Amino acid sequence: MNTSRYAKGSGRPPVHLASINTEGSAAGHLVFAGGVAGDRHVPFCSHDELLGMLKDLICARVPFSVGGMCPGPADEVGLLIDNAELTGPCIELSWTGSQQWIVRETANASGEWQQEPDASEIANLIFNPDSLKRAD
Repeated sequence: MNTSRYAKGSGRPPVHLASINTEGSAAGHLVFAGGVAGDRHVPFCSHDELLGMLKDLICARVPFSVGGMCPGPADEVGLLIDNAELTGPCIELSWTGSQQWIVRETANASGEWQQEPDASEIANLIFNPDSLKRAD
């Protein structure tokens, strides 16, 4: 049986992928929120470039926001993992109330959850979205 980890936090959430916006066939931009810098947009030109960025984010343990009324990045990445276009687990960020959030590892067939006292044990809380920008 697999054990997944989670941690609770309060106040401003860490930098996280808030949305994946596509414009046209495959180009678009990733929107990051949280942290102290405000929203950041990082463009991508193709589906392959998007997959490369998402892979980098998974490896860097950057949280993906879960959806509410519509699918969020965590849901979209989950589908890409299910379709074997990406490998996981990834880190999800969700809200439990005003200024209250949880980060958790996703893993197939998790039977138990273990609480960590510090969210930095699970997620990268200081990620810089500019590190994804490709050199021209």
